[in-house]
Amino acid sequence: MSSLQLKKPALHPELRFESKRLGTVVCFSPEVVAHFVKHRQQGRIKTEIGGQLFAQFVKNEVRVIRATGPNTTDRRGWAWFRPDQRIQNVEIKRLFENGLHFVGDWHTHPERKPSPSSWDLESMEDCFKKSRHQLRAFVMVIVGQAMFPEGLWVSIHRNNGFEKLAINMNGAVSAIEYSSKPQRMLHEG
Repeated sequence: MSSLQLKKPALHPELRFESKRLGTVVCFSPEVVAHFVKHRQQGRIKTEIGGQLFAQFVKNEVRVIRATGPNTTDRRGWAWFRPDQRIQNVEIKRLFENGLHFVGDWHTHPERKPSPSSWDLESMEDCFKKSRHQLRAFVMVIVGQAMFPEGLWVSIHRNNGFEKLAINMNGAVSAIEYSSKPQRMLHEG
């Protein structure tokens, strides 16, 4: 028997999405994908839920390795979700101290192939404008009921609009236009 131990394979694959406009690649770790799968709005989960996305910047990739939420103090209904911003601010500060950077939000929708509501789009633009950061965009993920990647909406948001990202099936890495050394990001109301 070899002295090398085999690593247990991940239950879910890493998913990679690419912005054609910015040349940005956003990678979701298997653990984050598992978090999304666990919280899809089906079965016993009857209300929208969500949380925040945290990443590390490795070479030319934004690697989302942590998804937080849901929190018991969030407000939610079948087709709406309002996070507890006080808890989210605490998460941003705590995870930044551990080397992770806030890069966006995720939430569920009660539809197979999710698409953002006008409120989703407005709130992400507002979040981008009011937060202190050096990022070129924030990431929004909407988790639908279908299997992934069909059941995921992934987009990047700036103060002048958004772009839906395409799944990157070949694993090619494009140049990232995010700042390589983002400063502390505080999510403001």
